[in-house]
Amino acid sequence: MKNLFIVVLTVLLAGLSETAGAQSDSSETKRGPYTLVVSVGGGLSYYSTRLGVPSSLEQPTVSRFGIPATLRVMWHPDHRLRLGLETGLVPMYSYQGNAPASRARVRVSAIPILLVFSMPLAWLSGTERSLARRLAVSGGTGAYLIRSHLEYAGVVNSSRPSVGWMLGGSYTQPIGRKFRVATELKWFNASATEDAAFVLQLQLVWRAFSW
Repeated sequence: MKNLFIVVLTVLLAGLSETAGAQSDSSETKRGPYTLVVSVGGGLSYYSTRLGVPSSLEQPTVSRFGIPATLRVMWHPDHRLRLGLETGLVPMYSYQGNAPASRARVRVSAIPILLVFSMPLAWLSGTERSLARRLAVSGGTGAYLIRSHLEYAGVVNSSRPSVGWMLGGSYTQPIGRKFRVATELKWFNASATEDAAFVLQLQLVWRAFSW
């Protein structure tokens, strides 16, 4: 998956190079508009790596699914490469079972804090009017706060940081002058703690400010 991350970054940089070349070849360069775009979304997550359940736990019940939430703020300049920040809450996994003297429950989730780059795929098709105009790839890197909640003879909450990254692809459908609806598939990877999850989300996209 690290190789896939490199491929996505290469696509983003290639698109930026294409945009810069097109602008330098043009005798007139029209600047703007610039837009601040806010996206909020939710959906379904699936924990995609090995899950270690203690062998001492009897009759364990394991869940790899969760309901994630995402907040993203992006700056859309007058070229195709977009930049922003993303955070939210991504459930990783949970399990419960009978332990000696009591029943145990564990929930693990992650809070990503990522610097995100995004680019529409219109430049690959050679026309801004194609379907590719609504498709985009994204990639990001930053930190994850991995949170653990344990219920066993009391309640213990703990957290630890992890470096990591994200890959994604989305399709956006306009529903008005300032609003869009997007479907996005993402892969979150907290590499230091070896936690990762696929996330499928429905997002509301608001073009908050333009200048």
